[in-house]
Amino acid sequence: MEALVLLLTEKSECKGDITNILQHAHSLPVLGLFSKQYPIFDQTIIKACSEIESFPCVNQVLDYRLGKIICRDFGCEDIVTNLFRRVNMVGNSPEFQHMLKRLYKIIKCDAPVFIEGETGTGKELAARAIHYFGSRKDQPFIAANCGAIPDQLVENELFGHEKGAYTDATDTREGLISQAESGTLFLDEIETLSYKCQVVLLRFLENMTYRPLGSKVAKHANVRVITATNESITRMVEQGDFRRDLYYRINIMNIQLPPLRKRRSDISLLAEHFIRQFQLQYKQPDRVLHPDSMAALKYHDWPGNVRELENMLHREFLMADGKYVSINELESKKRERRASSVDRRLQNLMTQPMVKAKARVVEDFEQNYLVTTLDRAKGNISEAARLAGKERRSFTRLLEKYVLNNFQKKSY
Repeated sequence: MEALVLLLTEKSECKGDITNILQHAHSLPVLGLFSKQYPIFDQTIIKACSEIESFPCVNQVLDYRLGKIICRDFGCEDIVTNLFRRVNMVGNSPEFQHMLKRLYKIIKCDAPVFIEGETGTGKELAARAIHYFGSRKDQPFIAANCGAIPDQLVENELFGHEKGAYTDATDTREGLISQAESGTLFLDEIETLSYKCQVVLLRFLENMTYRPLGSKVAKHANVRVITATNESITRMVEQGDFRRDLYYRINIMNIQLPPLRKRRSDISLLAEHFIRQFQLQYKQPDRVLHPDSMAALKYHDWPGNVRELENMLHREFLMADGKYVSINELESKKRERRASSVDRRLQNLMTQPMVKAKARVVEDFEQNYLVTTLDRAKGNISEAARLAGKERRSFTRLLEKYVLNNFQKKSY
């Protein structure tokens, strides 16, 4: 499928050339890009365009417009799939399709979004799709990793400061919120925020107002906040490691990105997609993935998900000597050995009777679990029993069983 892109200027002498191009376009959908300096153009040419967009614009906006007119004008069965394919969100598995359709609905609204997914599943890619396909596409997209924001600088990073706010503040500096004004603020790895940082963020989200350091005037922000995590936030909330009220504040619209191991049917599609990208990037159109390598790709569990797949293919594409890109045979054998081998920590139990070996494993687990839970509860047995989901009496019996009933509180 193809489309015609016209970059339109104010020069009237170009009109004849553009009309000629349109006449020979053979019914291709047309995207007209208008210079922001000259927003008015010939109405006949405007009517010939399937979509209009101001220029210059970011690549994601251009991809969105092209995807939209191609899907509409060619009558694609699934506009959602073809739209997101243009921004490298590729997959036909039921799990991935369900996620895309939910993401498409989220794009149409302007509420805060909470994205969950393992490392490498494409959380920032999804956040950028929400921004560049949404109503704020012409405004800034500001991304920040919460793990890189230290406690003592959180307000400075988020809100900015005025000149003279503190000793080294020689100039006024915009914070992340001000930089994202009218656009989107994406906060990745939200689970790494300290308790203090969580309080600061919650206070801002409650009424979307903030005051830069050293300023006497509070400002109101117009930003869409998107947060993401690769951890189980609900578990962290239950454990008291993440504020429940902050979780409810950010979790208005939510989306779960499936790991690659749960959408194995997409691996071949993704592999072909990445190989095509590398062919164009390195001008090597004849270099292709070896057919025998696909089985190795589908066998792997991909703990790094799509990012790991892309990086492996990228490496092998560059290292290939001939026409074919092959996955290293030794790496495949190594994965097979890992999958079939027994945990070395359990090897000494394999020669014992099963009942005895199982009892030993259970004892080790129970003892480690009790010590860890007591540590979390700072030695408070009632609190530890609550965390373990057991009655205090039965929890105490387990402590007595492993001579842990005299566990001393640590100094915190």
